[in-house]
Amino acid sequence: MTAPDPGLERFRHADTGVLLPVPAQGAAVRAYIRRDTGPGSTAHLNRFPAQPFCTVTWFLSGTVHDGVSAAAPVLDAVVVGGPFTRPASTFSAGRIHAFTVVFFPDAFARLASLAPASLADRLLPAREVLPASWHSLLDEVAAAGDDGARVACLSAFVAATGEVAAAPGLPWLRRLREAAGFDRLCERQAERRIRRATGQSLRALRRAQRLETALLDAREAAAQGTLHWATLADANDFSDQPHLGRECRKLAGTAPAELIDRQAHDESYWLFRCWR
Repeated sequence: MTAPDPGLERFRHADTGVLLPVPAQGAAVRAYIRRDTGPGSTAHLNRFPAQPFCTVTWFLSGTVHDGVSAAAPVLDAVVVGGPFTRPASTFSAGRIHAFTVVFFPDAFARLASLAPASLADRLLPAREVLPASWHSLLDEVAAAGDDGARVACLSAFVAATGEVAAAPGLPWLRRLREAAGFDRLCERQAERRIRRATGQSLRALRRAQRLETALLDAREAAAQGTLHWATLADANDFSDQPHLGRECRKLAGTAPAELIDRQAHDESYWLFRCWR
């Protein structure tokens, strides 16, 4: 078992969590993430898995570096993140208060007139890459008094663009396949449309979704004391347990069992712990 992070006790009262969007906007926004490590929090890493989404993050207070130490470049106060094809890390120098909106990449491409592929594996200053129509929103979210007001600002912005789910309950990849025309175009044409809309192939998107589902299932099973890796791998369409292990190391940066353990003992894995 992993030894507890020496500074973990200082994060016990961190305000960290995931907020889900209203159903009508579920075709554009995957989630909102809040993170305030609180007074006395120590410098620490923030680890993130490979993921197909696009993000906008406001660092409302504190300093965050784009790397694994304070020697790495300092990130801007508001950054845009593209899809990540590999695990990534940032370094927080001390107390951090941040707020993130997680967009589905195809919706973000429409909202921001940006190709997700151009943002892949990067965190970029928001004002340098987002169109001028976003700049007042960036200021409004930064000035909002609390996370509820920040969500309200973003919800109003998305609603004004007309990005509303026609079928809120339809899974994202199914919506994406239908929008790409898999039912009327040849597979190669539809695949090109998906890559253009998301920056990744449908296969890569499926792999990311499969691992996310498996890790959420593993976290729940571990909490109940019923975790059996071979059974979980089979239930989530991996060929076997070693296949799950390879995918987890590639997309999340560590082996599955170690990842589940680190969620509880290493604060740098806070996102894995709170994601749902």
